[in-house]
Amino acid sequence: MPSTIRKRKRCLNKQRKNWRPPRIGRSNYDSFRLHEVVEVIDEIKLLADMERFHERRKGKRGRRPARKRDILKSLLFLEKLKCPICESGGLLQIFKYTLGLNNVYKPRTLYKYRASPVMTVILEKLVMESALPEWVNEDMAGTDATGFPHSKGKTWIGDKSNPDKYREYDKVHAIMGLRSLVIPSVKITRGSWHDSTQFKYLVNNALPQGDIDAVAADSGYVSRNNYELVREHGATPYILPKENAVFRSQPTDSYEQTVLFSTRFPNRFHERYRFRTKCESAFNACKNATGEKLRGRTPTSRRNEALCKIIVHNIRMVVMCRYAE
Repeated sequence: MPSTIRKRKRCLNKQRKNWRPPRIGRSNYDSFRLHEVVEVIDEIKLLADMERFHERRKGKRGRRPARKRDILKSLLFLEKLKCPICESGGLLQIFKYTLGLNNVYKPRTLYKYRASPVMTVILEKLVMESALPEWVNEDMAGTDATGFPHSKGKTWIGDKSNPDKYREYDKVHAIMGLRSLVIPSVKITRGSWHDSTQFKYLVNNALPQGDIDAVAADSGYVSRNNYELVREHGATPYILPKENAVFRSQPTDSYEQTVLFSTRFPNRFHERYRFRTKCESAFNACKNATGEKLRGRTPTSRRNEALCKIIVHNIRMVVMCRYAE
């Protein structure tokens, strides 16, 4: 066998080893599941205590509003245990001192604050903060979208090809690290919104906070502006071109360069692009851990509930990486 072929095989094998995600052996995984609830509660408490809230001062007239810190801890904890708010009273009383709660609020108070736009701003900020410990170690990111149904028994994979069913879902657009599966940036829209239009928001929010050198996405994100946007952030776009894309021998922009590269060297292109499937693993892990259905009645309530699910998923992934081999 020629030496050049041997060198190329060694490089490919080295790439595969470098791109292998953190592996958790069976014994380590059992240990993680044993201590998962305790460690996730500690991370929720730490995350909420480090956040700065503008609470109403004493001495003001009228009833004092609920403490946002306690509301945040309660909502995240209930998402971790897949517990509806209407059944939360006794559970929060049991874990009151473990979570560091000053007050255990009634379900109607939790419903009220979960539907508040103020909580949306807080939760969107916490999505990045919860993912940052592992996001800074990532070198490849992937983007994808999934749907969360409004009613029980619905699945996005079964209805995503039926446009008449889109109104029954809220669509979560996310960018995530392909090693640890943390999600640093997310955008929640109606189920009928296209994936490509949210790409700019995700990339501009997430990439400046990390050291990413490649971004993988499926053909739903094909756009010359998206290719150029990834290049502006110093990363290589591994966005799968359409089947009818025509490559040019002398490319003039990032889109034509990617088409030429994927057509001339498909094996080398798919050597990096194949890790995009980790996005599906991240969504599956999130839905299995926190539930797939959104119980909120208003769009703001469902948006905040989905953000809580993403934050809990990030905390779980950060804790799980501690047990990785």
